[in-house]
This record gives sequence, C-alpha cells and structure tokens, in this order.
Amino acid sequence: MRKTVGTKVMLVMLVAMMTWVLAACGGGGNTKETTAGTESNKPAETSASKEPILIGVSTEATGDNAMNSINLYQGVQVAVDQVNAKGGINGRLVELVVRDTEQNPTRGISIIRDFGQKEKVHAAIGGFYSTVMLAQSPIIMEEKFPFMVATSNVPASVESGMPWTFGVRMNANITAKYALKFIEEHFGTNKIAILHENGGYGKGAAAAMTKALEEAGLKPAAVESFDNAKDKDMTAQVNHAKEAGAEVIYLFGQGAGNGYVMQAMDKLGWKVPIVGENGMANKGAQEVGKELAEGTYAIQTANFNVEQTREPAKVFLEDFTTKFGHIPTTFASAAQGYDGAMMLFQAIGAAELTGDLKKDREAIKNKLETGFGAYSGVIKDWEQPFTTDNHDAIDINSYLMCVWKDGKLIISDKQ
Repeated sequence: MRKTVGTKVMLVMLVAMMTWVLAACGGGGNTKETTAGTESNKPAETSASKEPILIGVSTEATGDNAMNSINLYQGVQVAVDQVNAKGGINGRLVELVVRDTEQNPTRGISIIRDFGQKEKVHAAIGGFYSTVMLAQSPIIMEEKFPFMVATSNVPASVESGMPWTFGVRMNANITAKYALKFIEEHFGTNKIAILHENGGYGKGAAAAMTKALEEAGLKPAAVESFDNAKDKDMTAQVNHAKEAGAEVIYLFGQGAGNGYVMQAMDKLGWKVPIVGENGMANKGAQEVGKELAEGTYAIQTANFNVEQTREPAKVFLEDFTTKFGHIPTTFASAAQGYDGAMMLFQAIGAAELTGDLKKDREAIKNKLETGFGAYSGVIKDWEQPFTTDNHDAIDINSYLMCVWKDGKLIISDKQ
C-alpha cells in the first residue's frame, strides 16, 4: 500500500474502527491512498505491464457531509479488497488514489485535472456532494476518463458529463417519481411541500419533485429552502408550508438540518409525514430530531439492519463489518460505492488494456455502455446496467423505502 500524506491531518475519524486516514497539504489537501479490488475471467491484456490499475476516488472527507461520503469510500474499499484478494484484474492489483474535495467546487475541479493528467487514473468514482459534482462533470468530459457517480442525485451530474460519467446513484428525477407515487398510494394526498437545503443536492430534489408534480398537472403546496450549515430555526419555512395546506413534507436537507425542520414542526404543533432520501438516512437527522424522527421515511437502495437475502449483499456486509467493525451508517452510499466500483472493475477486466492510457480509458467507457453483460450486486441484479443512451443504472425498481423506528432505520412495510 502506498500513501502520500500532507502536512496537516484533516480528518479525525468519526468511527474508531475505520482503517483509512486522509490528510491534506496546507494549500490543497491532496491525499493518495492505494488499496485493494475482484479478478476478471478475461485473458490477460495484450500489454505485458503488471503495473497497478489506478482508480481515483473523489470524496468529501471533511465537512458536514463527511460521514455519508466516508460510507461511499468504505464501500469502494471493500470492493477493492475483494478484487485484490483474488489476484486483481487480469493479474494487476487495483490501487485507489484518494482526494478530499473539502466540499469545494474549485478544489473538486483541480482533483479531476489531477486524476486525468498527473495521476493518470484509468477511471474514478465518487461524487457525494452535488455542488462539487456539478462543477466536476464538464471537466470529466474534457479529461476523458470514466467516472462513476455513486451518490450525487442531480441529473446533470451525469448528463452534462456524457459520455464519460455513469451513475449508480438515486437520480433526483427518478426519485421524485417514486416518492410521488408512494405518497399518493400510502398517504392519499398530493399536497406536498418541498423543504430543501440550498445546495446542489436540495435544489436538484426540489426541481425534480416540482417537475414530477407538473407532469401530473399539479404544483407543490410550497417550496422553501434553508442553509443546511447555518440555519437552525426553520420555523418560518415550516409555517409557510403549514399555511399552504401541505399534507406531506418532501425533505431534502443533510442530517442535522432535517432535524431542525422536525423541531420547528413540533414547535408549531404540526405533524405530517416526512419523506426524504440520504439526508434523512443520515444519523444527524435522528440525533437532532430525536423522538421526532420516529416514523420519518428515507428512500434508500439497500438496508443493512435486516438479514440480507441476496448472496452478494451477504458477502459485502460480512466483509464490511469485518473490516470496519460496524455496518454501514448510510446504507445507500455504501452499497452504491461498492456496486459502482465493481461495475468499473468488470468493465476494466473486459476491456483488454493495452497500456495506451487514452485508448484504455475509451475501451473501459465502451465496455460500460455495450458488451458489459450481467452484473449481480448488493442493490440488485442487472442484465446490462448502462447503454449508450442511458448512463444511470438505478431505476425506479431499485428503490427501497425505509423508516426510522426505535432509533433504527428499517425497511418500511409500505413500499
């Protein structure tokens, strides 16, 4: 394993059993970590090189979104360990080149340039913080290497980077359609207030739900935003939603911000169902909202608080728990990070690398789009995850509605 560590430590790990450390240089915070990955059945590539296959990881290891992004990284780490334990990809081990964006779009752009030109990665994965991912997408298109978006929900984070970005994430447009159908079926209403943080994540969700409602000839009862990092009193936003006659809250803040919305609802004596996504799965929502979080809903693509019924999920959870000493804390982030990494590895194994990096990157992209074949992952089984015209692997049948109960996020009996 190889690491380059800067002059100041940036991350005090939130979970004691975590085995990775990210550090930063005073001016840029670059980090490098090499770890491990699954063996392909393809013959060895024509190049005689046995140099490691480099995979970039763009993370948010510091800031208020650190834990969710760490889960993404940990999912990737498990995939790499599994691959390398079997001899790597066509005899070549996988190494991760890890960089912390610090939730800074400008730094995120520099990281993509670095991956493309300095580190010369074969492909990359990441994309938790949507505001950063939106800035990175067009740069990925310029640098021309495959990038797997594992969490950013904004549709444009894949679309504007075509043909080089691929999504194993909950696309906000698809999520909104799933949520609207769920709300109408189980709560008998379409009077939805959208409360969202004012970054790319929340804005993407608000635009997507507004679009889904408009396609059904409807409008949101209210649309209110907040600064997830600063606002703690959401009384005004919640009161506007209440006065507008909303009967459900579609809530897209991150962790604690969602908890403050719950506190404002309690202050106003107003209780209606709350439906969200990764931000609601973040334990910060439960820690701030406490008992108010009971019965709130979080859309996910996996749940690790129940016995796993699919073999890939069983193996993943066992390996994850063995390595980190706990189950994932944000289920979708970990599952999507793992499946996204494994899809990259399968495409790389099928691409017959030549040693010409430009041609190899193009070959990996082409294999992801066509000729990839079936993949059995933690989330589901895919016959062909991507096509030339569709770079989003997660569809409406990939979702799992979860609910907070007794301090645990469990699978809801409403699906």
